[in-house]
Amino acid sequence: MRAVGVLWVLILALGCSSNKEQLYFKSLSEGWNQSEPVFFTFKNTKESEVVDLFWYIRNNEQYPFANIHLIAELEDPTGTITTDTLSYRLAKPDGRWLGKGLLSKESKLWYKEAISLPYVGNYTVRVRSAMRYNENVNPIEVLPGIKAVGIGIEK
Repeated sequence: MRAVGVLWVLILALGCSSNKEQLYFKSLSEGWNQSEPVFFTFKNTKESEVVDLFWYIRNNEQYPFANIHLIAELEDPTGTITTDTLSYRLAKPDGRWLGKGLLSKESKLWYKEAISLPYVGNYTVRVRSAMRYNENVNPIEVLPGIKAVGIGIEK
């Protein structure tokens, strides 16, 4: 019986992973503090490599919103920074989460499609949440229910 369990874990692990995708995650045990951006650094080894970039958001039932707004920065090896303001839906209008998972939901969200990375070297991606309550200028200090933020790089 134990061999069957090990076999299932192996099948799930191999079936869910992609050799083409590099994943990086940052765990957030106390929610997402909006004054502290999450950043990831990855190395591009081929000039003019074309990749797709995805955000991964892991949240639980404590997250009080149906959407999330992000400010993302992509810095290339020359120091040039591209900034994007992004909005994503995480729940349906009836409140059901769109992500996958049981106790927490993981949403895979498009960031940049078929982007060319023109230089060989280290790229840095920084992301911070830009959530606010309606009619309030100040951001929410800590977003409850956000358990992890990640980035996926697919070739």
